[in-house]
Amino acid sequence: MTEELPRANPFLSLKFYEFAAVSMLVIAFFPVSLLVCWIAFGTQTTRDLIEAMIKDWVQTMLILAGLIVLLFGGLIWGLIEWLG
Repeated sequence: MTEELPRANPFLSLKFYEFAAVSMLVIAFFPVSLLVCWIAFGTQTTRDLIEAMIKDWVQTMLILAGLIVLLFGGLIWGLIEWLG
């Protein structure tokens, strides 16, 4: 009995600047780029691309939220220290 490993997403193994270039091209030509990707590479590759872009977006939003919380926490702490 052989167990199949889940298929790895090739877009998640790209370097930062490679994925940034792919992501910028997809966003710049948004509806057409996904249609061309679907026609040229198939459904699975297009799904992998969309999944990688969503993961990248979620990761970026979490980092930005963390930075905003850190910034406001520092401002509030500094204000309390200044007033107290």
